Amino acid sequence: MFNKSYVTKDVEQIDVNSEYFPDLVYAGLESHGSDLCGFVLKPQGKGPHPTAILLHGFPGYDDPIDLAHALRRCGMNVLRFHYRGCWGVKGTYSFKHCMEDVKSAIDYLTDEEVVKKFDIDIDNLFLVGHSMGGFLTLTHACDKRIKASVAISPYDFGLVGKIGHYDEKEREEAFEMFKTAIPPLNDTNAEALMQECIENGDKWNLPDKAKFLADERLLITVGTGDIVSKKSLHHDILASEIKKYNKGNLTEKFASTDHSYSNKRIWLAQTVAEFLDEVINEK
Repeated sequence: MFNKSYVTKDVEQIDVNSEYFPDLVYAGLESHGSDLCGFVLKPQGKGPHPTAILLHGFPGYDDPIDLAHALRRCGMNVLRFHYRGCWGVKGTYSFKHCMEDVKSAIDYLTDEEVVKKFDIDIDNLFLVGHSMGGFLTLTHACDKRIKASVAISPYDFGLVGKIGHYDEKEREEAFEMFKTAIPPLNDTNAEALMQECIENGDKWNLPDKAKFLADERLLITVGTGDIVSKKSLHHDILASEIKKYNKGNLTEKFASTDHSYSNKRIWLAQTVAEFLDEVINEK
Protein backbone atom coordinates (compact mmCIF):
# COMPACT_ATOMS: atom_id res chain seq x y z
CA MET A 1 0.00 0.00 0.00
CA PHE A 2 1.40 3.41 -1.03
CA ASN A 3 0.18 6.33 1.08
CA LYS A 4 1.43 9.75 -0.03
CA SER A 5 0.19 11.36 3.21
CA TYR A 6 3.08 9.77 5.11
CA VAL A 7 5.69 12.00 3.41
CA THR A 8 5.80 14.43 6.33
CA LYS A 9 4.68 12.32 9.28
CA ASP A 10 5.62 9.11 11.02
CA VAL A 11 3.65 5.98 10.23
CA GLU A 12 1.64 4.22 12.92
CA GLN A 13 3.52 2.20 15.51
CA ILE A 14 4.36 -1.44 14.87
CA ASP A 15 6.27 -3.81 17.15
CA VAL A 16 10.00 -3.71 16.42
CA ASN A 17 10.08 -7.50 16.52
CA SER A 18 7.45 -7.80 13.80
CA GLU A 19 8.59 -9.19 10.46
CA TYR A 20 6.79 -6.19 8.93
CA PHE A 21 8.81 -3.55 10.79
CA PRO A 22 10.61 -1.16 8.37
CA ASP A 23 14.21 -2.13 7.81
CA LEU A 24 17.48 -1.27 6.07
CA VAL A 25 18.92 -4.28 4.24
CA TYR A 26 22.17 -4.84 2.35
CA ALA A 27 21.26 -5.49 -1.27
CA GLY A 28 24.20 -7.48 -2.63
CA LEU A 29 23.96 -5.51 -5.87
CA GLU A 30 26.85 -6.06 -8.27
CA SER A 31 27.66 -4.58 -11.66
CA HIS A 32 30.38 -5.87 -13.96
CA GLY A 33 32.28 -7.41 -11.05
CA SER A 34 31.96 -4.51 -8.59
CA ASP A 35 29.86 -4.48 -5.40
CA LEU A 36 27.91 -1.22 -5.66
CA CYS A 37 27.41 -0.91 -1.89
CA GLY A 38 23.67 -1.03 -2.42
CA PHE A 39 21.01 -1.21 0.27
CA VAL A 40 17.23 -1.34 0.30
CA LEU A 41 15.04 0.70 2.62
CA LYS A 42 12.09 -1.62 3.29
CA PRO A 43 8.76 -0.11 4.33
CA GLN A 44 6.43 -1.09 7.12
CA GLY A 45 3.78 -3.70 6.46
CA LYS A 46 3.14 -6.62 4.21
CA GLY A 47 3.72 -6.22 0.47
CA PRO A 48 4.00 -6.49 -2.40
CA HIS A 49 5.50 -2.99 -2.37
CA PRO A 50 6.06 -0.54 -5.23
CA THR A 51 9.79 -0.06 -5.57
CA ALA A 52 12.02 2.86 -6.59
CA ILE A 53 15.63 2.97 -7.67
CA LEU A 54 16.89 6.28 -6.29
CA LEU A 55 19.88 7.58 -8.26
CA HIS A 56 22.21 10.20 -6.82
CA GLY A 57 23.96 12.86 -8.83
CA PHE A 58 27.55 13.59 -9.81
CA PRO A 59 29.66 12.76 -7.91
CA GLY A 60 27.24 12.22 -5.01
CA TYR A 61 28.04 15.09 -2.63
CA ASP A 62 24.31 15.81 -2.43
CA ASP A 63 22.78 12.48 -1.41
CA PRO A 64 18.94 12.51 -1.47
CA ILE A 65 18.61 10.13 1.47
CA ASP A 66 15.78 12.23 2.92
CA LEU A 67 13.76 11.46 -0.20
CA ALA A 68 14.50 7.74 0.26
CA HIS A 69 13.10 7.84 3.80
CA ALA A 70 10.05 9.84 2.69
CA LEU A 71 9.19 7.32 -0.03
CA ARG A 72 9.71 4.43 2.38
CA ARG A 73 7.26 6.02 4.83
CA CYS A 74 4.72 6.07 2.02
CA GLY A 75 5.09 2.30 1.59
CA MET A 76 7.79 1.95 -1.04
CA ASN A 77 10.96 -0.12 -1.24
CA VAL A 78 13.86 2.16 -2.15
CA LEU A 79 17.12 0.86 -3.60
CA ARG A 80 20.18 3.10 -3.07
CA PHE A 81 23.71 2.46 -4.34
CA HIS A 82 26.92 4.10 -5.51
CA TYR A 83 28.15 3.81 -9.07
CA ARG A 84 31.38 2.06 -9.94
CA GLY A 85 34.50 4.02 -9.13
CA CYS A 86 32.97 6.43 -6.62
CA TRP A 87 32.76 6.64 -2.84
CA GLY A 88 34.90 3.55 -2.29
CA VAL A 89 33.25 1.30 -4.86
CA LYS A 90 35.89 -0.55 -6.86
CA GLY A 91 36.33 0.07 -10.56
CA THR A 92 36.92 3.00 -12.88
CA TYR A 93 34.50 5.89 -12.79
CA SER A 94 32.93 6.93 -16.08
CA PHE A 95 29.52 8.08 -17.21
CA LYS A 96 29.23 4.98 -19.38
CA HIS A 97 29.82 2.80 -16.32
CA CYS A 98 27.12 4.74 -14.43
CA MET A 99 24.67 3.93 -17.23
CA GLU A 100 25.61 0.26 -17.09
CA ASP A 101 25.18 0.24 -13.31
CA VAL A 102 21.61 1.52 -13.58
CA LYS A 103 20.76 -1.32 -15.95
CA SER A 104 22.36 -3.73 -13.47
CA ALA A 105 20.09 -2.29 -10.74
CA ILE A 106 16.98 -2.85 -12.86
CA ASP A 107 18.13 -6.39 -13.66
CA TYR A 108 18.71 -6.99 -9.95
CA LEU A 109 15.27 -5.83 -8.81
CA THR A 110 13.52 -7.92 -11.45
CA ASP A 111 15.37 -11.11 -10.51
CA GLU A 112 12.87 -13.67 -9.20
CA GLU A 113 14.71 -14.28 -5.91
CA VAL A 114 15.13 -10.56 -5.21
CA VAL A 115 11.47 -9.90 -5.97
CA LYS A 116 10.57 -12.48 -3.35
CA LYS A 117 13.19 -11.28 -0.84
CA PHE A 118 11.96 -7.68 -0.81
CA ASP A 119 8.31 -8.42 -1.67
CA ILE A 120 8.49 -6.25 -4.78
CA ASP A 121 5.43 -5.26 -6.80
CA ILE A 122 7.04 -5.92 -10.16
CA ASP A 123 4.30 -3.95 -11.94
CA ASN A 124 5.22 -0.79 -10.05
CA LEU A 125 8.94 -0.27 -10.56
CA PHE A 126 10.20 3.31 -10.81
CA LEU A 127 13.35 5.32 -11.46
CA VAL A 128 13.90 8.50 -9.43
CA GLY A 129 17.11 10.46 -9.96
CA HIS A 130 18.63 13.85 -9.21
CA SER A 131 20.96 15.79 -11.54
CA MET A 132 23.16 13.14 -13.18
CA GLY A 133 20.76 10.66 -11.62
CA GLY A 134 18.00 12.46 -13.51
CA PHE A 135 19.97 12.08 -16.72
CA LEU A 136 20.45 8.37 -16.02
CA THR A 137 16.74 8.10 -15.20
CA LEU A 138 15.74 9.54 -18.57
CA THR A 139 18.36 7.43 -20.33
CA HIS A 140 16.66 4.30 -18.95
CA ALA A 141 13.06 5.50 -18.82
CA CYS A 142 12.15 3.54 -21.95
CA ASP A 143 13.06 0.22 -20.33
CA LYS A 144 9.77 -1.69 -20.43
CA ARG A 145 10.27 -2.87 -16.85
CA ILE A 146 9.98 0.71 -15.60
CA LYS A 147 6.43 1.98 -15.10
CA ALA A 148 7.28 5.68 -14.72
CA SER A 149 10.28 7.89 -14.05
CA VAL A 150 11.07 11.01 -12.02
CA ALA A 151 13.94 13.24 -13.13
CA ILE A 152 14.84 15.90 -10.57
CA SER A 153 16.74 18.74 -12.27
CA PRO A 154 18.36 16.39 -14.81
CA TYR A 155 21.78 17.45 -16.09
CA ASP A 156 22.13 16.37 -19.72
CA PHE A 157 25.74 15.22 -20.17
CA GLY A 158 24.93 14.34 -23.78
CA LEU A 159 23.71 17.83 -24.62
CA VAL A 160 26.75 19.38 -22.93
CA GLY A 161 28.99 17.09 -24.98
CA LYS A 162 27.14 17.85 -28.18
CA ILE A 163 27.28 21.62 -27.86
CA GLY A 164 30.76 21.42 -26.36
CA HIS A 165 32.10 21.09 -29.88
CA TYR A 166 31.20 24.72 -30.60
CA ASP A 167 30.10 26.44 -27.36
CA GLU A 168 33.28 27.21 -25.45
CA LYS A 169 31.45 28.84 -22.53
CA GLU A 170 29.27 25.82 -21.78
CA ARG A 171 32.21 23.47 -22.23
CA GLU A 172 34.34 25.45 -19.79
CA GLU A 173 31.53 25.62 -17.22
CA ALA A 174 31.12 21.85 -17.39
CA PHE A 175 34.86 21.30 -17.14
CA GLU A 176 35.13 23.51 -14.05
CA MET A 177 32.27 21.59 -12.44
CA PHE A 178 33.96 18.27 -13.27
CA LYS A 179 37.14 19.45 -11.51
CA THR A 180 35.29 19.93 -8.22
CA ALA A 181 33.98 16.35 -8.34
CA ILE A 182 37.22 14.40 -8.59
CA PRO A 183 38.09 13.65 -4.89
CA PRO A 184 35.53 10.81 -4.37
CA LEU A 185 36.11 9.37 -7.87
CA ASN A 186 38.54 6.62 -8.85
CA ASP A 187 40.87 6.42 -11.85
CA THR A 188 39.60 9.47 -13.73
CA ASN A 189 40.04 13.22 -14.07
CA ALA A 190 38.14 16.21 -15.40
CA GLU A 191 39.80 15.97 -18.80
CA ALA A 192 38.75 12.33 -19.25
CA LEU A 193 35.16 13.04 -18.19
CA MET A 194 34.89 16.02 -20.51
CA GLN A 195 36.28 14.01 -23.39
CA GLU A 196 33.77 11.22 -22.70
CA CYS A 197 30.92 13.73 -23.01
CA ILE A 198 32.33 15.22 -26.22
CA GLU A 199 32.77 11.80 -27.82
CA ASN A 200 29.27 10.60 -26.86
CA GLY A 201 27.27 13.82 -27.17
CA ASP A 202 25.36 12.76 -30.26
CA LYS A 203 24.54 9.36 -28.75
CA TRP A 204 23.56 10.56 -25.26
CA ASN A 205 21.78 13.83 -26.07
CA LEU A 206 18.31 13.60 -24.46
CA PRO A 207 16.36 15.88 -26.87
CA ASP A 208 17.24 13.45 -29.65
CA LYS A 209 15.38 10.75 -27.69
CA ALA A 210 12.25 12.87 -27.25
CA LYS A 211 10.08 10.79 -29.59
CA PHE A 212 10.62 7.72 -27.40
CA LEU A 213 10.48 9.58 -24.09
CA ALA A 214 7.09 11.01 -25.11
CA ASP A 215 5.66 7.50 -24.77
CA GLU A 216 6.77 7.23 -21.13
CA ARG A 217 5.15 8.55 -17.94
CA LEU A 218 7.58 11.22 -16.75
CA LEU A 219 7.83 13.79 -13.99
CA ILE A 220 10.55 16.40 -14.41
CA THR A 221 11.11 18.93 -11.62
CA VAL A 222 12.98 22.17 -12.20
CA GLY A 223 14.59 24.68 -9.88
CA THR A 224 14.16 28.11 -11.44
CA GLY A 225 17.23 29.37 -9.57
CA ASP A 226 19.37 26.37 -10.56
CA ILE A 227 22.73 27.48 -12.02
CA VAL A 228 23.95 23.89 -12.58
CA SER A 229 21.11 22.22 -14.49
CA LYS A 230 20.06 25.52 -16.03
CA LYS A 231 16.40 25.55 -17.02
CA SER A 232 17.02 27.10 -20.44
CA LEU A 233 19.55 24.43 -21.40
CA HIS A 234 18.77 21.25 -19.48
CA HIS A 235 14.97 21.43 -19.33
CA ASP A 236 13.37 23.75 -21.89
CA ILE A 237 15.01 22.16 -24.93
CA LEU A 238 14.06 18.61 -23.90
CA ALA A 239 10.52 19.50 -22.81
CA SER A 240 9.90 21.37 -26.05
CA GLU A 241 10.97 18.35 -28.08
CA ILE A 242 8.86 15.93 -26.04
CA LYS A 243 5.77 18.13 -26.41
CA LYS A 244 6.03 17.99 -30.20
CA TYR A 245 4.64 14.46 -29.98
CA ASN A 246 1.57 15.51 -27.90
CA LYS A 247 1.41 12.32 -25.84
CA GLY A 248 0.40 14.06 -22.62
CA ASN A 249 2.73 11.88 -20.56
CA LEU A 250 5.07 14.61 -19.33
CA THR A 251 4.42 16.31 -15.99
CA GLU A 252 6.52 19.40 -15.21
CA LYS A 253 6.85 20.98 -11.77
CA PHE A 254 8.76 24.19 -11.07
CA ALA A 255 10.02 25.59 -7.79
CA SER A 256 11.89 28.72 -6.79
CA THR A 257 14.97 26.92 -5.54
CA ASP A 258 18.54 25.91 -6.33
CA HIS A 259 20.05 22.73 -7.76
CA SER A 260 19.84 20.94 -4.40
CA TYR A 261 16.29 22.11 -3.57
CA SER A 262 17.83 23.48 -0.38
CA ASN A 263 14.66 25.33 0.68
CA LYS A 264 12.18 22.92 -0.96
CA ARG A 265 12.98 19.45 0.35
CA ILE A 266 9.48 18.81 1.72
CA TRP A 267 7.93 20.22 -1.46
CA LEU A 268 10.13 17.89 -3.49
CA ALA A 269 9.15 14.80 -1.48
CA GLN A 270 5.46 15.70 -1.70
CA THR A 271 5.66 16.36 -5.44
CA VAL A 272 7.38 13.04 -6.13
CA ALA A 273 5.00 11.13 -3.83
CA GLU A 274 1.91 12.66 -5.42
CA PHE A 275 3.10 11.73 -8.91
CA LEU A 276 3.93 8.17 -7.91
CA ASP A 277 0.62 7.81 -6.07
CA GLU A 278 -1.23 8.87 -9.22
CA VAL A 279 0.67 6.38 -11.40
CA ILE A 280 0.33 3.51 -8.94
CA ASN A 281 -3.40 3.99 -8.53
CA GLU A 282 -4.39 4.77 -12.10
CA LYS A 283 -6.60 2.22 -13.81
